[in-house]
Amino acid sequence: MLNKLLILILVFLAFALVCCSPTTEELYTKAYKLEEEKKYKEAIEVYDRIIKKTGKLQDAWFNKGWCYLQDSNYTKALHFFEIVLKMKGVNSGNSVIIEMNPDLPFASEADRHQISLNEVYYQMAIAKYNLDSLAASYRLFKHCSKQNYNTGNCYVWQGLIWTRYDSMDRACGFFQQAKMIGEGEADRFIDEFCKETK
Repeated sequence: MLNKLLILILVFLAFALVCCSPTTEELYTKAYKLEEEKKYKEAIEVYDRIIKKTGKLQDAWFNKGWCYLQDSNYTKALHFFEIVLKMKGVNSGNSVIIEMNPDLPFASEADRHQISLNEVYYQMAIAKYNLDSLAASYRLFKHCSKQNYNTGNCYVWQGLIWTRYDSMDRACGFFQQAKMIGEGEADRFIDEFCKETK
């Protein structure tokens, strides 16, 4: 009788534990709230829980990298962005990267949590810029702008890279391109760097 009672208690506790653990979506909501509050270390811990539950969700890895980026830990940010690239098949000999439409009725959980390749490249470019890997950063921003991804911001970043090389004519050319397509930040950099080229 005691054994049956003990088994019943253990089954009840296991059931209660499973029922009380937050869902993946609840964890995402918690992580996003922490990000909004700029509590990046705590958000990283929540993304770790999501990754531990299922390591197949690209946005958990990406968002963890983004939190490291916001916390100025650029090397760790790059590490997690590179994991996302591997999940997408980049650098594995694939010449074609297929991104599923997450809104399709048959989309899997992994499909619904994928990150666009261009967003990964864009955030990697920011991390590389902050690590003074300017040539690599420039190539990534150039790739994104050619893909019409965040083009205005890419032009601004490319201009900033040229300022680091003291090539103000090139920098100002990029700032002007950003302004022409309506990037609001462009004017600030034109005022700062392009007084003589106006």
